[in-house]
Parts: sequence; C-alpha cells; structure tokens
Amino acid sequence: MVEKGSRPFGVTLVFVVILLTGAFIVFAGFMRLFTEADNTDVPLVAALVTIALGLIYLLIAKGIANGSRMARFIVALVTVLSVGSAIWMLVIAPGLWLTLVVQIVLGLIVLALLYSARSRQFFGS
Repeated sequence: MVEKGSRPFGVTLVFVVILLTGAFIVFAGFMRLFTEADNTDVPLVAALVTIALGLIYLLIAKGIANGSRMARFIVALVTVLSVGSAIWMLVIAPGLWLTLVVQIVLGLIVLALLYSARSRQFFGS
C-alpha cells in the first residue's frame, strides 16, 4: 500500500510536466508584457491572462504533488478534452495525423499515470 507521503513516480512525472508548463506560460506572459509595442490595452490583457493561466497551472501542479483529487480531476478533464479534440481533428484534418496521434498517446499516458493502482492509493480514491 502506498502511503500518502509516498508519491508514485508517474504522479511525480505528471507534476514536473505541469510545473514546467506553468513556469513557461508565466514566463511567456511576462515576456509578452514587456515586449508588446502595441499601444492598445489588448496586449496588456492578453499578457495578464497568460500569466494568470500559468499561475493556475502552478496551483494545479501543487495540488497534484500534494495528492489533491480535485487537481487530478482537473488534469484528467483537460486531458480527456485534449484527446477528444485530437480524435475529432483526425476526422476533419487527417493531414495532421502524426501530431494528433502523439497528442492522443501522450494524453492516454497521462491518464494511465494518474489512475494507476499506486496513483489511486496516493490520491486516496
């Protein structure tokens, strides 16, 4: 039995990927904030939204690391939507099949990592 403090490798891997993604999005938001030459408010709003999304990723990563079932649910939901959209895109844009198949496979790997027996024990479900 996996103790709550003993995070499975698969969960750690998902945590690191989400953490790096969030950090990159926050960085991109700050870069957008300081490099936009447009004098309208649109780039400012876009930069702030980008930073906010990156911070949400970081919060979800923290939840995954701490064993939050809500964070796991959010990641699973977004992953299922991503896989579903990739399957739909295979139907309407078959020319992108390689990229879409990779997206589907990676999504299924994330789901398998989050819902393995050890992960279910870690998340307390």
